[in-house]
Amino acid sequence: MTIEQANAYFASLPEGFAPARQLQEALSAKAGRVDYLGVAGTAGKTTAAALTAAVLRAAGLVTGSYHAGCEPLSARIRVNGEPVAPELLAQAAETLSARETLPRAAAELAAAARCFGEAGCALAVVELPAAGLAEALPKMPVCAVTSIGPDGISASLERSAALAAGVMRKGSICVTAPEQPKAVVSELVVPDPVDITFLEAEKFASRVDYGGYTVPLAFLGRHAAGSAAIAVELALALCKKGYDISDEAILEGLAAVENRSSIRVLSQRPLVVLDACRTPQQAIALLRVLNMAKVRHLSAVIGLAEEEGAEAFFSALESGLTAETQKKDRTTMPGRSETPFDKVVLVPPAGTDAAMTERLLEKARYHFDAELCGSLAEAVNLARANSRRGLLICGGEAIALEAADLLAEK
Repeated sequence: MTIEQANAYFASLPEGFAPARQLQEALSAKAGRVDYLGVAGTAGKTTAAALTAAVLRAAGLVTGSYHAGCEPLSARIRVNGEPVAPELLAQAAETLSARETLPRAAAELAAAARCFGEAGCALAVVELPAAGLAEALPKMPVCAVTSIGPDGISASLERSAALAAGVMRKGSICVTAPEQPKAVVSELVVPDPVDITFLEAEKFASRVDYGGYTVPLAFLGRHAAGSAAIAVELALALCKKGYDISDEAILEGLAAVENRSSIRVLSQRPLVVLDACRTPQQAIALLRVLNMAKVRHLSAVIGLAEEEGAEAFFSALESGLTAETQKKDRTTMPGRSETPFDKVVLVPPAGTDAAMTERLLEKARYHFDAELCGSLAEAVNLARANSRRGLLICGGEAIALEAADLLAEK
């Protein structure tokens, strides 16, 4: 099997749930020698995982990482920061394709674990879109639950926290984000939000001081500072488990990570911002950063892939408030908030149902001056023509990555 065939195999798998036993049976003996660090939560998983993996690499540990995103799987499984060797992933795909079919998320995690075992990883940082998958991983001395917030669909905060708590297990140390809902864990380390300090945030820079670890970050916003705090506490927790991670490695790792997923400024003049945000919680974090920087008169290109949760997303991007807060605050009215956006342009993903696209546009117009475009390139041109300050592109990882490629060509 070639690497292209392996990527196609994993992309073709169905969504769904796999019992822990079925996933465990798909792991190799070498995969069982790796210590896994599972990262669950509704926002901040990618940032916290990337920062933590960089710290481990700076400490000289052979480190694997798995990102649950939309790129081909060969780009999302990494060993020491580099894409996994094609032959390792192809071999994993061949083995798994000959077994009972796993749902996509479980199959990807099984493939990643096999690759980490074959590559001789000491530790592997894995994002868990479904925290229940953590039960199948052999050893997890440390885990993390990132920020829990509204998903814009149906799960309450309590339900989201309970689902994320599936990453926790007896005997492990769990690090969670500041100001989290309470959850029962074997041992809990909570970064104190009082210890997180911003410098130069109004200039689209982030320099964070957490517990004496002062470092510049490629990530913007208070939520990113929380992710940095999680990474620091995870490193310290691993030290308690016997790993040797120096203060110098922590600082070096935090400073080294390139931002490819969170709020990303491509240029200052004109201002061009990319963000993979697609949930209300992430939209609130984005709006907080833009307001902190006193940005106004942007045009926004939004590429949401699903209708479910769209109303909550648009509402949060306008007001910066959760649906629950808006219900309590009668002074907030849709379409009346002062926002950074003069114009919003929607871009439906290829193959999107026309009726759904019209419903998305109707929801957006309830909050913004919005219209529809057929392609990202067309939307970017329209947004730029209607912007006095710059451009924001958001709505998911797929559109953020497509926009990065498009803008790099210009």
